[in-house]
Amino acid sequence: MNSFTEKDISDLERSNISETEAVDQIEKLSGNNRYSEILYPATLSNGIKKINEEEKNDLLKLYENAKASGRMSKFIPASGAATRMFNSLIKALNGDLDSSAKTTMENIKDMPFFNDLNNVFLFRNLDIENMIAEKDWNQIIECILYEKGLNYANKPKALLKFTKYDDNISRTALEEHIIEAKSLVMSEERRIKVHFTFPEMFIKQAEDIIENLRDQFPSSLLSIDFSVQDRTTDTISLHTDGTLVRKDNGEILTRPGGHGALIKNLNDHKGDLVLIKNIDNIVNSDHREISDEYNKLLFGYLLKLESTIRFFTDNMETFTYDIIDQVNAFSKEYLFTDIEDMIKDTRLPALKKFIYDFLNRPIRVCGMIENTGEPGGGPFFVRNRNGVSLQIVESSQVDLQDPEKKKIFDSSTHFNPVNIACSLKDHRGRNYELDDFIDKDSYFIAEKTWNGKSIRVLERPGLWNGAMSKWLTVFVELPREVFCPAKTVNDLLKKERFPKDLLDII
Repeated sequence: MNSFTEKDISDLERSNISETEAVDQIEKLSGNNRYSEILYPATLSNGIKKINEEEKNDLLKLYENAKASGRMSKFIPASGAATRMFNSLIKALNGDLDSSAKTTMENIKDMPFFNDLNNVFLFRNLDIENMIAEKDWNQIIECILYEKGLNYANKPKALLKFTKYDDNISRTALEEHIIEAKSLVMSEERRIKVHFTFPEMFIKQAEDIIENLRDQFPSSLLSIDFSVQDRTTDTISLHTDGTLVRKDNGEILTRPGGHGALIKNLNDHKGDLVLIKNIDNIVNSDHREISDEYNKLLFGYLLKLESTIRFFTDNMETFTYDIIDQVNAFSKEYLFTDIEDMIKDTRLPALKKFIYDFLNRPIRVCGMIENTGEPGGGPFFVRNRNGVSLQIVESSQVDLQDPEKKKIFDSSTHFNPVNIACSLKDHRGRNYELDDFIDKDSYFIAEKTWNGKSIRVLERPGLWNGAMSKWLTVFVELPREVFCPAKTVNDLLKKERFPKDLLDII
């Protein structure tokens, strides 16, 4: 049984966590996970749209018009540290040099960050070439990972050198996303709007990189901003015996509430048409053209939906039963939702309100890629208290101990690469309050370690899972070429095929 002292309440309030909120979190942590009720996977025949060649021109025209008007921006969640990318090297320092670590070290000179690493050794009057020849890996690994060198194990992925060019120039993931934004979201007045969520202590380094990048965009207006995960979204934790986890000084431990907490950052961004992408998905140059095309098509398809939905919401007062039939036909074809049973025997005034509330929501068009065994969320039809809808579901949201649910989850044909085009304003031009569209029941309880002990921590509804649960959702198939993530350090070896002439991409 947990009870709060006056000091506890004061400490929580400094983090903008009320006593009521803390009690609610304890109740959740004391219970079991709430798993999603997945019914069946979304597939190309039911739930996932394939864009045909004959549609592309019209969709690209919609995209180009909206882009020119300045409606578009990119939103990149980049708050997390790159620690997991370097797990094999961390283990190597502890004596476990596995095949992955050997691959890294045997190819170290081909890594995008090698020039920076070499400069560290030159500054310290050490010969990295001799260490490589002698396979004296430990000092090299320490300089990659920690503050005595590049500090890559602690930096956000955005600040890591991700790409290597033929003339030995390399770029960070941060720079590559801004360069991609020039192609995807630059307005007619040449403004390029990109927002990164970021750890506060590294924002100054990011701003220094951007200042250098401005010189390469002399005629463009870089509108790059940052936000930090709000401490009001932090959560408390429990030991396995149900007692509160505390710091050594006795204060209640609070920790970031997972990437779902970033829905507040997206809300505060006040964007209009926004492309969400993961920071580590940097496409190689030989696939950039097709990647750009399909990101533009996601926007175009979003605009097509937005236009139809706004026609309905703008003209709600003049609705007739014939128009309502058109809404239901639209919902069946594009949202894979049959509202006929929901509105059966409903009188016209109540019917109009239902239709308006049903359509007047943020819209997301989520790219989906054919599954070839990658981990991560997939597209499913899910039942919750609001009915049946299309949702992105992660494995952590499914009770995989239930054979039936595991069979459904494993039968998914596609996965979520996080290419999501969003419409965040209503038909009156006002931004939605995104907190109103979160499924608060879709939190997740995870097992972590604190001071050597197992603890239970609360993850808020995921950014593209429960945090967007009540959005209008559409899935569109993307080709594999648009997905080139770097989950381990060795994935950076795949990011070398870039043109010598940098102007080719800028």
